[in-house]
Amino acid sequence: MATSTLVQYLQPGEAGNTMNRGQVETFLAGGTIALGEAVALDLTKTGADKALYVVEAPASSGAIVVGVALAAATAGQTVNVVVTGYIDVADVETGVTAGQALYVGTTAGRFAAFKNAATSVNGVFFSAVQTGTGAAQNIAHGLGVVPDLVFAIPEDLNVATIGAYTVVNGAHTSTNAIFTVTLNKTYRVVAIRFADATKAVGAITGPVAVALTAEAANKAAVFVLKRGY
Repeated sequence: MATSTLVQYLQPGEAGNTMNRGQVETFLAGGTIALGEAVALDLTKTGADKALYVVEAPASSGAIVVGVALAAATAGQTVNVVVTGYIDVADVETGVTAGQALYVGTTAGRFAAFKNAATSVNGVFFSAVQTGTGAAQNIAHGLGVVPDLVFAIPEDLNVATIGAYTVVNGAHTSTNAIFTVTLNKTYRVVAIRFADATKAVGAITGPVAVALTAEAANKAAVFVLKRGY
């Protein structure tokens, strides 16, 4: 059986929208959308309209990003969306640099970068037995970031010695878990760091785009990755 190959015809210096690796689809806006924002399907709609309308991708929600808006739009208007390929006005967080994989972060419609390798995997700290002093104690956890989950486990639960047992969380830091525990009561500390990919919007299908330039005034050129749908 004969096969066909799509040959790249973009010449150096031409506009990115002329390249055949790009794909633009038209949707209806489910709300106000700004030029360059990442957009996701509007799941508040009913029936097939869920696949027809897009809204700015919600922050930190796990929404599946469809692409990047090529123009601003208000509710009910048509909006062209780059679903794969180049766009030079994507909305990105401050500090994004060329080559970083992107997903939607803590601002709706705005791309954020996956973090560095030091925090790209899950981390768990389990302490040795600690003895409460009645004052705040610092227990070094070595995770390199403020843990996502920290708790103390009572160690001495002997009915004859337990008595009053009070545990108060402090303001945990990137270095220490901080607890105030009743004098002479023993406990262990568990601190957990979740991988950035675990917390990232769109992480269930991987990064959404790749930054091609460094951020300037919260804009950058990006390449929207082809999704698996």
